[in-house]
Amino acid sequence: MAMMLTAVAHAAEVNDTTVISNARQVIVVTNDSIQQVKILGKEDDDRYVYENTIQLVDTNYVSEQRTYRDLKALGFELNKKGDLKKHSNVLTLNFGLGVSVPTNVPDGMDFKPMKSLEAMIWAIYNHTPYKGKNTFSTGLGLTARFYGLGSNQMFTKDGSTVVLGSYPEGSDYRSSSISVGSLSVPFFYTRDFGKKSHFKLSLGPVVNFNFMGNLSNSYETSDDIFDYSIYAKAQGIGYRPVTIDFMSVLRFYGIGLYMKYSPQNVLKDGRGPQFHPLSFGLFF
Repeated sequence: MAMMLTAVAHAAEVNDTTVISNARQVIVVTNDSIQQVKILGKEDDDRYVYENTIQLVDTNYVSEQRTYRDLKALGFELNKKGDLKKHSNVLTLNFGLGVSVPTNVPDGMDFKPMKSLEAMIWAIYNHTPYKGKNTFSTGLGLTARFYGLGSNQMFTKDGSTVVLGSYPEGSDYRSSSISVGSLSVPFFYTRDFGKKSHFKLSLGPVVNFNFMGNLSNSYETSDDIFDYSIYAKAQGIGYRPVTIDFMSVLRFYGIGLYMKYSPQNVLKDGRGPQFHPLSFGLFF
């Protein structure tokens, strides 16, 4: 009877089931007299600890099971990769390339998206508090923007003002654009939608300190004997020294699609055609 009762008790213990979802780390220790299982962390509780110890004693065994949340008793860190750190700080180098589609354009102006481009190279400092769902970022980098017209118009200067003009009759390979170079400072809030979705959304303003701007024209013309290539560049176009963009980046597996818009005009009032920059493209 005693042997049968012992066998029934052992069977009941073997059939006991403990379910722990999304364990962070599992440690199994086995030797001739003991088997120990430790499970560190679980879903929604990184500090959870489960222990089950089985000791062999005179052909029998003693089982002990307990759970607790004091990780210091283990004598080692739960995750050496930093999942349980209070925060993380990462510096990243980011590149962006897109096309511009200026808005609020005056009648008669014909911007071409494939002639209006934007390029960025930014160093961004990212601070992620505990749990890693929200990230706050700022940085510094260079941005170059080009606003190109169609082949029927060209930018020219009338004194200190940028105006629209016409190409010489019969000219070919026409190109005319305004370019602006900036030192950019982004301020982003990023929300991570979880490891399974792999989606991140970043939003925030970008302050541009514009340090250069010019207009450039090029075309080819010919007479009865020679072909001529004409290239002209003019500075002092009256661009705004400081502008603010509003930018969003949607990332999937690290590849981002961005959109950026500025409610400010590129040129100062009274210094040329007024239009607002709108751009979109890839951001890595």
